[in-house]
Amino acid sequence: MNGINSANAPSLDLPARFMALSITALTVVAVTAPWTLPLLQGPFSDFSLLALVHLCTLGFIGAMIIGASYQLVPVALQAPLASIRLGRVSFWFYGAGLAFFLIGLRSSWLFGIGAGGTLLAVAFLLYAAVIGLTWRRAPERDVVAWHILLGLVGAIGGMALGFSLALNKSNGMLGPKLLHILAAHIILMLGGWVLITFTGIAYRLIGMFTLSEQHFRPRLGWAELVLCAGGSWLLAIRFAFNWPSLIGQIAAASLLIGLSCFIWQILHLYRHRMRRGIDIHIPFALLAAALGTTAALLLLIGLIRHEPPNAAIWVAAAWLAILGTAGTAIQGLFYKIATFLVWLKRYAPVAGKERVPRLEELYSRKLALTGWYLWAISMIGGVIVLLAEWPAMPVIGVVMLGGIGCFLINVGAIARHWLADASNPRTRLFFNHRLAR
Repeated sequence: MNGINSANAPSLDLPARFMALSITALTVVAVTAPWTLPLLQGPFSDFSLLALVHLCTLGFIGAMIIGASYQLVPVALQAPLASIRLGRVSFWFYGAGLAFFLIGLRSSWLFGIGAGGTLLAVAFLLYAAVIGLTWRRAPERDVVAWHILLGLVGAIGGMALGFSLALNKSNGMLGPKLLHILAAHIILMLGGWVLITFTGIAYRLIGMFTLSEQHFRPRLGWAELVLCAGGSWLLAIRFAFNWPSLIGQIAAASLLIGLSCFIWQILHLYRHRMRRGIDIHIPFALLAAALGTTAALLLLIGLIRHEPPNAAIWVAAAWLAILGTAGTAIQGLFYKIATFLVWLKRYAPVAGKERVPRLEELYSRKLALTGWYLWAISMIGGVIVLLAEWPAMPVIGVVMLGGIGCFLINVGAIARHWLADASNPRTRLFFNHRLAR
């Protein structure tokens, strides 16, 4: 298995710029959470709510997924990225599109919404072209490779529906199908793209981090892929074409079973890990899997009970899918990926010549665990408050701010190592002094 920074990986500036954009968006979400989270209990048509949701999905989650994909997909496929230049171009379209789109939503500026949607669509097409061409170069297409391809197809489908929703703001072309297309868009972006890409990459990374790759069960991975990808697309089609509710129930059950397969797989890998102890990414990964399964269960219950579009259960399921599952998983994997890349860049050149910090010494483990506890409390508390329709989301926002704050402090600590010059004698003296303590 090639490492995260193998010869196939691109220059680190490409994923880093997307990750920086993602962290910036997360910072805004955290700082404003006590005041903006109550919007989740308001009407779906509120433009401020739409801005908040897209800040989380496109700003935080989407930017991180794209940046991580540019870094990890070439490693997972064992093929160099098709075009680093196009990847860099996609960032500028993505950043500009996100800015226009969020400003447009926040101020009800229709031109900004349309322009931002167009720029974002171009960015997604460039991203799809780079990843798709890289996939074609792969010498071997295993279950992880097919996760990447089907996740890419989900991203394209979700982007197309999102673009139609952006255009609808100005011409109302969707008419009474608006809520159906919105539901299909959410499902494809979260289930068809984020979930499928995350599970595929997670198989590769968890096996690498725990040295348990030989215990990976391909058949279980294929079962999860078929169930999750098939369930996501079937559910999206059901909403888009208003098919019978039974179709949606079957799709939601498929997602639930698929996520159960994923949990079984990662628990199997953790049980057979060669690196003993509890690595910091493990509690995040397990919490993300548990919250994702709960989201799928709420989805199934809502479809069985024929809940109306404005029911609290849909908001609770979206809360768990967006922040509970994707947000939790991103934090856990960031601790592993970012520290590994920073260590390779700053300390690998002097390793063996002098003492260098271990990966876990690039940040505070105690702070990371504190952040995990606060984040878990906010995610679980949030779903309870949303389901009960209690006016307590500002309190959840304060707790969430604490959890994200711990994570952001550690991000700053990791970034300090990144920005420091490891060849500078003063820098080496400073870190050697810390290690001696």
